[in-house]
Formats: sequence, structure tokens, C-alpha cells
Amino acid sequence: MRRFTKEAFARLAPDERRELMYLQMSPGSSGYGGKGYLPEDCSECGACGEPMLGSGWCSRCNRRWEYLSSKALADG
Repeated sequence: MRRFTKEAFARLAPDERRELMYLQMSPGSSGYGGKGYLPEDCSECGACGEPMLGSGWCSRCNRRWEYLSSKALADG
């Protein structure tokens, strides 16, 4: 997981900072099995809780993490 400085957070809007911290603090995986109501090969996204195939974060949360972290760490 990346570490962010004050300068990096200053590049983000307040709502983007909150979203980045939420993603950073969310579990990378909620595990397989989906609490009994999802098939064995499915789980819930560790960040948003949406059902998905596999484990970890869903593609939307992954894309959002990449966008926000890239914006925060951009030079210039």
C-alpha cells in the first residue's frame, strides 16, 4: 500500500481525500463464500461490498484507487 504525504493529499479535493482513505483502509479481500448467499467462487468487494467473481476489490474500486493515488502522487 502506498503512503501519502500532506503535499500529496493537498492535490486532492476533500471528498477525494476521504474516498482515498476509505479505499486504503478497506480490506483487500472479504474472502470467498460471500456469507452464505453467494456461490463458492464469488465474494463481496473488500471496499464497496458489491458481489463479484473472485476476491479482493472490484474493478470499479481498483480503477478509482489507481486514479486517486496517481492524482495524489503526480509531480508538478
